[in-house]
Amino acid sequence: MYDLLMLPQCKGNNHWVLLVASVMSRTVTIYDSLGGNNKALFDLFCKFMCQRAQIVKDGLEKISSEFKAPPCNKQRHGNSCGVFALMTAKCLVMKKHPTML
Repeated sequence: MYDLLMLPQCKGNNHWVLLVASVMSRTVTIYDSLGGNNKALFDLFCKFMCQRAQIVKDGLEKISSEFKAPPCNKQRHGNSCGVFALMTAKCLVMKKHPTML
């Protein structure tokens, strides 16, 4: 029914990243315009999906244990992370590489 689950996530109280789960490949990718360590966010998402599977039986809990954090555009200002997360989502919806911002 859908290809991607896109979840903007606020880390701490001041930085936005984009978590993207591919339904077909069962992978999770986190785009971070500061390039931070997002393994804990990945682990939390996988835990959530496993708990969700106890209620909803659609196979989405079978997420690959491989964590992906591909290169993406880096922000130059301290307050533009939300814009980067949204523009990355737009690129992915338009089937363009996220560095096309």
